[in-house]
Parts: sequence; structure tokens; C-alpha cells
Amino acid sequence: MAIFSTFTVIRAISLFHITAAFLFLTAPKRIADQNVVFMLGESMRLNHVASMDKPSEASAFIAVVLAFLGVSDLTAASMDEEISIPYWLAVVPVRLTFFFILSAYVYLFKEGGLFGAVSGRRAGIGEPLQNSMVFTIAFFEIAGWFWVFTSLREDRRNLMKRRMEQMQLEEDSR
Repeated sequence: MAIFSTFTVIRAISLFHITAAFLFLTAPKRIADQNVVFMLGESMRLNHVASMDKPSEASAFIAVVLAFLGVSDLTAASMDEEISIPYWLAVVPVRLTFFFILSAYVYLFKEGGLFGAVSGRRAGIGEPLQNSMVFTIAFFEIAGWFWVFTSLREDRRNLMKRRMEQMQLEEDSR
């Protein structure tokens, strides 16, 4: 038995997305200046975001996407357990894969990274992604969704166990 239920964790991640959306819309510098963003960026030797001083079109778009994800995830987490568990077991691996690829890309293709550009060369297509804020968000998304994934597998096993017990009771009552 987990301390937090799977759907509590999903709701917490959804509320985090909605809160981050609000901050990206009103004061993106507050996110870029967080200590955890700085610490993870320094430990991975990533560049820091310098263009998040005030709200912009890009930060507004990020806010809309995060708000949409937060609201849709809150809705999906409120579904019936028998529908919700298969849904989330299909969605969570896709999100984990996406954020794992994103964080690996940011780290491996940074300037001076394993596949990164040598200083003085022309910037690549994904150059704006290679910063501490993108890496930190991807890192925490991986941690949160992996927690959800492991909890979902346990919930699925418990749901199947209850179904088997219910089928056994129905068969015995005949």
C-alpha cells in the first residue's frame, strides 16, 4: 500500500502544471531563478536561461500548453478506476519516453557535450532547448511520471485481484 494513491500523485502533477502555467504567464523569471534549476543546471554544466526576464510570446505559449495538460490530466484522473488505470497505463509510458528523450537530448547535445557543437560553430536546430530550465522540468517530469507508472502497475494488479475474487464469488454462488 502506497503512502499516496496514484491518482493523488497525478492530481499533484496536474496542479503543478497549472501553477507553472500561471507563473510562465505572469512571471517566468520566478521559475528560471529557482535554486533547483540553478543547481541542476550547474551540476550538468548547462547554460542558464537569460531570456525569461519578462513574459513573452514563448512563455505564454508554454503557459497555455501546461494549463491544457493540467486541466486534461485532472479530468482524466477523476474517471472511474476501471477506465482510468488502462488509460494512464497507455499515456504514462509515452510521457516518460518523451521526457527521457528530451532530457537526454539536452544533456548530450549541449555545447561541449558528447554530441554537442564545438564552441564557435553555428547553432543547431534545438539549441534553445539546451538549458537548465528545460532539463530541470524534464527531470522532474520523469521522476513524477515514473512514480505514477510504478503505482499504476500495483493498482492494476490489485484491480485484477479484486476482479478474480469477484468472479470466484459469483461462480461459488451458482
